[in-house]
Amino acid sequence: AEGDARDDIDEAFDQWTDALWPTLSEAFDLDLSASGAEAAPLYEIERLSDAEVDPLAHQAGAKPMPILVNRELQATELSNRSTRHIELALPEDVTYRTGDHLSVLPVNSDGLVGRVLRRFDFSANAQIRITSASEDHSQLPTDSAVSVHKLLSQMLELQSVASRKDVATLARYTECPMSQPKLQALAGEDYKTEVQQKRLSVLDILEAFPACELPFGVFLELMPMLAPRYYSISSSSAEQANECSITVGVVSEPAISGKGQFEGVCSNYLSGMTPGHTVKAAIRGTSDAFHLPDDAETPVIMIGPGTGIAPFRGFLRERAHRKAAGQSLAPAMLFFGCRHPDQDFLYREELQGHAADGVTELHVAFSRQEKAKVYVQDLIREQRDSVWALIEQGAKIFVCGDGSRMEPDVRRALSRIYSEEKDVGAEAAGAWLDQMVDQGRYGLDVWVSN
Repeated sequence: AEGDARDDIDEAFDQWTDALWPTLSEAFDLDLSASGAEAAPLYEIERLSDAEVDPLAHQAGAKPMPILVNRELQATELSNRSTRHIELALPEDVTYRTGDHLSVLPVNSDGLVGRVLRRFDFSANAQIRITSASEDHSQLPTDSAVSVHKLLSQMLELQSVASRKDVATLARYTECPMSQPKLQALAGEDYKTEVQQKRLSVLDILEAFPACELPFGVFLELMPMLAPRYYSISSSSAEQANECSITVGVVSEPAISGKGQFEGVCSNYLSGMTPGHTVKAAIRGTSDAFHLPDDAETPVIMIGPGTGIAPFRGFLRERAHRKAAGQSLAPAMLFFGCRHPDQDFLYREELQGHAADGVTELHVAFSRQEKAKVYVQDLIREQRDSVWALIEQGAKIFVCGDGSRMEPDVRRALSRIYSEEKDVGAEAAGAWLDQMVDQGRYGLDVWVSN
């Protein structure tokens, strides 16, 4: 079976399993009458005396990387948003290819961690010992003293949207006759509108229902492990082999729930890292389809609005490096999109310099400059003759950015050009673009935001 993780996947799973278990029971002559029993909590918590401890060791192959530069790219006097250009020093044994990702281990803010400490009545220096009922399933450090603050800041996703089963668990640990029915409704008919669409976390709901007596060990069991965040590297390994840079859009906006401000964990963590600070990160390679052709005479078309410009900044710096080394460059086109030329034209002088030096053609779409909004797909259609000419010459197309709206719009624009040039229908144009993907001539570095 399959479900949509962006929708109510819990409900889809429950409907599937409601039919699954009776079928299995009958097919294998099994007695599943005891299967409804509630599982015992995975974690038991023992509070220890307060003390400072060393930070938890990070995993996933991440290594310390000192921050060298952290500067704002947007005109903050005209824009209420923030995008940071961050440069990091690489360990001696770490290398990357232009177009790779930097995987950063984030740290939850003190403000977010403090909310959990207050809810469960822990001091800032509290230590606990975790005992697990099943070591095979435990991802947390067990049977040794651990700082609660470090546990919450470095290991757990505290802002994930609560699932139906999470809310049902909160209801199960609530005896208050006023609160329990409300929590049961949130786990049932009200889940989509009041939890999923408002993107409430377990912590949000706990704060709204102080009568819930959820043990801290069960809270830990409900929390996903803190996952690394991936950023496209915006530097060229040919130019900066011992350093890399990333372009980070800082997420800080009113919470969808209407309560307080939502801040992206990793972007705000990185935003506050000044030169001299160290973060833990690792290089993660991308597919071969998302690297510049080894042959400098292969044309390229780059499409990346917003922070999607990141890998293409690296591509252009690499092309400039090749040109300075005497290589002959094939034509290149860059389609970049932002809101306004005076606000968020990221790397403006640098991109315009590359255009003046013949490293690329530069086409910029401004969605807030005039009444009519202009996006990268509009410029692709506007430059259809030049785009098609490069495709005919064997160009590789790269797209970086929002995969839910922008990339499908770009795909439609390119398919339409093919349809018009070849006088074929939408189905044939779609098959052509699929073939471009299979041939490694249409490379994607996209993400789907919530």
